[in-house]
Amino acid sequence: MAEYEKGRAIERDAAAGARLLSMGIGKKGEDGVVLEWPEAAFLVERKLIEVREGKKALALEDFLAEPKEREAKKAPKAKQAKTNLSSSPSRADQYRIYRALRGGGRVVRFSAGSPLHWRVYERGVGREQERPQMMLCIVPPDWSVSLQTLEQQMQLARLLRLDLGLAFVREGKPQMVKLSRPPLEG
Repeated sequence: MAEYEKGRAIERDAAAGARLLSMGIGKKGEDGVVLEWPEAAFLVERKLIEVREGKKALALEDFLAEPKEREAKKAPKAKQAKTNLSSSPSRADQYRIYRALRGGGRVVRFSAGSPLHWRVYERGVGREQERPQMMLCIVPPDWSVSLQTLEQQMQLARLLRLDLGLAFVREGKPQMVKLSRPPLEG
């Protein structure tokens, strides 16, 4: 049984944690295996783990509920201006994208400091075995593409030697666009 604390679930049982890590879900922390909220929601939906907040067992709907306004105030404004993403996608939309990726057999890792950038690995690849294939930028439904914003995202992906992907939800279905990195000039 995992415990939900500060927006993440922590699995303290060593055997259960090892099983999660072997599935490519979570990362080792000081107190056990730490799961980001989409990972915990995915596992709860599939009935693979139980997550409790205090004495309450959380359901998928609890994970999809939007965070409180004070959480939004903690987001650094410099990052929002840099990426030109004035709003973030709903948790339900983020979860739809995550579920589509995991359902397709891909491992997904979340970048620290930027919840809208995910690292996506090839199907069947463990996160410690290979490099990620793509940096996936989760964009809100009202995101308007400017060449400057797109160039910033592509430069970041290029620095990491990854393809850039854009993910969004339209009419309740996750949509993803992959932009391949251009050959290096030299």
